[in-house]
Amino acid sequence: MDRGARSKDALLDAAERLVAEHGFEVPLRDIAKAAGQRNNSAVNYHFRSRQDLVDAVVTRRLLPMELERERMLGELDAEAGPHALMRVLVLPLLRSESTHYARFLQVVGPRLRREPMNSAETAWPRVLEALSHAVPGDDRRTRHRRVAAVATAMFALAAEYERATQDGLDSHDPEEIVHMLVAMLTAAAPRLV
Repeated sequence: MDRGARSKDALLDAAERLVAEHGFEVPLRDIAKAAGQRNNSAVNYHFRSRQDLVDAVVTRRLLPMELERERMLGELDAEAGPHALMRVLVLPLLRSESTHYARFLQVVGPRLRREPMNSAETAWPRVLEALSHAVPGDDRRTRHRRVAAVATAMFALAAEYERATQDGLDSHDPEEIVHMLVAMLTAAAPRLV
């Protein structure tokens, strides 16, 4: 790997960690310094903007996860239930090589561009669509809201799992996380009074 690629990787690592720990508005100069760059404008040199830096962090982590998700989907039969499908979403995230990515996603989630990858390149929408059929009831909007809420909970649980693992604390087992999310997904709709 050449020096420019190493510098870019160091900036991505630093951005992921510092945004996860200090929030979206962490100064770009702090990211450059943490990456070992003497030039405060190194982030702007490699990534035109803060948003481009965020997108690059996501893309770098997302591709290996999507390859794993595709492999896992390929091993499922056509009648796979919600537990098997939820594992496809959860386990690649929890197995990420990063120590800060889930927390990074939790911080930048509201600022992410809608489609970090072409939908044909990602298993995510197919798995979410399949999971939506596990939601009780026929109302499409209710199923969509439930799946979105479960996805939000998944990222929060993954961030907590990552934090506890890094700190050497007892954490939820990945299978327990899958079971909690499936329970949320498949719970009967509350009767509104």
